[in-house]
Amino acid sequence: MEQTFLDLVLNGGPLGLFAGYLIFQTKSMQSRFDAMSEKSESREDDLRARYDKVITDLQAEKISIQTENQQSVITLTSKLDLLERNLTELEKKLDRVILSLDNMSQIVQELRMKDIARETRE
Repeated sequence: MEQTFLDLVLNGGPLGLFAGYLIFQTKSMQSRFDAMSEKSESREDDLRARYDKVITDLQAEKISIQTENQQSVITLTSKLDLLERNLTELEKKLDRVILSLDNMSQIVQELRMKDIARETRE
């Protein structure tokens, strides 16, 4: 290849020199293009890696939030169940208090009637 190039330059005259320049220029441009292509691929790979990392992080965060929400729902459900049981117990106690108050009201009424009966006898 080098011998052919040298023969072309020496025997071709100005057109040979121009052809040599064009060959040199083409090889130079090709090496630049290859370097730029590698650089572009490298940037693309870096961007793809960053994009993949962001997606992975977002998916992990989504899973974490879902887990936290499930735990919150479970906690709230158990607290509501406890509250319901406590309200049921409170309702039963209030019913007993009301019953006791009714009994006391009847006793007070009976005592008043006895007092009225005693007052009328005297």
